Amino acid sequence: MKKRFAALALTAALAVNLAGCGGGFKGMEWAIEPTYEFEAVEPVADTATVAAGMVSARPGEAGYYLAKTAAGWGVLNAADGTLAADGAFVTQPARCGMGHLYDPGLAEADKWYNWEQTQALDAQLEAIGTSFRMEVGHGGGSNRFLADGAGTVSAVSFGEASMNIRPLSEIEGLPGLIPVQQGALRADWTGEDLAGWSDFVLEHDGRFAVASSDGTLLTDFVYEAACMGTDEAIAVCKEGRWGYVDASGSEIVPCQYDAFWGVVWEWNAAAGKQEPVTGVYPAPFTEGCAVVKQEGVTGVVKADGSWLLKPGAVEDAAPAYGGLLWVKTGGRWGALELPAS
Repeated sequence: MKKRFAALALTAALAVNLAGCGGGFKGMEWAIEPTYEFEAVEPVADTATVAAGMVSARPGEAGYYLAKTAAGWGVLNAADGTLAADGAFVTQPARCGMGHLYDPGLAEADKWYNWEQTQALDAQLEAIGTSFRMEVGHGGGSNRFLADGAGTVSAVSFGEASMNIRPLSEIEGLPGLIPVQQGALRADWTGEDLAGWSDFVLEHDGRFAVASSDGTLLTDFVYEAACMGTDEAIAVCKEGRWGYVDASGSEIVPCQYDAFWGVVWEWNAAAGKQEPVTGVYPAPFTEGCAVVKQEGVTGVVKADGSWLLKPGAVEDAAPAYGGLLWVKTGGRWGALELPAS
């Protein structure tokens, strides 16, 4: 597969060189010309583990990504290329449960904003239409999903001082597909101490299945991780490689691609402090396609397994939104119009 991937990449790269930046790709035309010198474009992720992580699907948040410039990270409106709060974040922030953009890198870099600066940045974020706001970040409740012995799926949420197990019907804004583990709270838990995920006894060696948002299990518990659920497909992991499962439970893209987006903060014992670890998420599957990478080479794959953009056709890409696909070519970012299905 690696040799085939490399061969496709070389063929596609030659095709791009012949087309030039002014042309489209595979029948696609530029909606926004590639003029933006962003270093990276990434989706905004909720604060959750990679196993249960999802790109935010709350109303008003879809279509906003993070863009990195020389100054740092800001928020990109994918519909028109508007950038708000440019350089306001040291590392790519995640959205906390209260809708604030949480960036531990601000504290590590001793980059604090006073009230007036925060208000000015919030005004920029509001002006482009997003409800994201500047804050150090609040924990909020992040959900994990647990099936009992009968296969009934519930949402387990952890707040700063609480733990709740609720029916899926009580959880708003779920995507069509969610990652599920199977198990139960340990029998000797007395309730005197706040329970954490470590207090749950998981079956199947903690492996994941895919379920629909109504709790219907679509696969067996065979995946090391699952995340980035959308209504179309969810990313799943086997042996450290990622693919996608659709709403029928079919593995439409085989697990052979790399995680390459996102950041988590982990304790570095040698350094004696928290440090960011990057490249922990695969891409979400949106508008019939997903960005995939293998050994640093980018491609965009469709649900039928064919290539929308062959490996190497572009230098980088972000999830499709609103009929647009943001891609990097010739060192600059722009948005291609997706072809009619």
